[in-house]
Amino acid sequence: MGFSYTDPDIRIQLTDNAGLTKYERDCAGKKESRYLGHTFSAIHILPVEPVNLPETLTHFLEISFPPLLISPGAEQTIYLKFPVEIGVFLESGGKTDPLDVFSLAPLKFSLYGSPSSGVITRWYESDLSTGIPVTDLRREGVMSLHIKNSAAETTTVSRAVFDSTGMCLFYGDRVAMTATMEILSPSIALTTFSDTAPADCPNRAIDLYRIRGFSITKRKGYFMEAGTI
Repeated sequence: MGFSYTDPDIRIQLTDNAGLTKYERDCAGKKESRYLGHTFSAIHILPVEPVNLPETLTHFLEISFPPLLISPGAEQTIYLKFPVEIGVFLESGGKTDPLDVFSLAPLKFSLYGSPSSGVITRWYESDLSTGIPVTDLRREGVMSLHIKNSAAETTTVSRAVFDSTGMCLFYGDRVAMTATMEILSPSIALTTFSDTAPADCPNRAIDLYRIRGFSITKRKGYFMEAGTI
């Protein structure tokens, strides 16, 4: 089965070679090549959770953004950008298997919390807006984040940390996620994901951690206990 996809930054090709199928990928000069020892019925190129490169170092995503003050009892929905990673999947016999993951987005990491008890995060810096920003869907997705301040005092928020094992990724005209943050105190917040698809992104992406068989329990949210700034 032959296949090819080409744009200014990405080239993917599957060709017959001496009875085997050869897979080749070039993503902005980063190349991957391998032979496939089995046949397949379809190939899927989809966005995946942005925590898989350069290898699975963490399942936490941290988005940093300009400081936002939230009054007690107030609620605010903002839009943030997040990095997109792209997965290549092969379908065979009713089963879908991951073949490759790559990205045009920069790779940066951070430590959320103290060196002794904190977590490594995939870190991304974003502007914030009250409307859906325009993005290159090969590089960035858009997160709708609804923030509610349940604390008794005004709180500044300038970052959000998420556990990707609860992530629900959708795609269509853009790549999208919907999430919530409930501020419980100036130093503690709970982040969660929604599994409701945006109107312009009706397609649910494949959960890469699930089909890889990772022994990770899908969590209902993540408690940010090291602060929101």
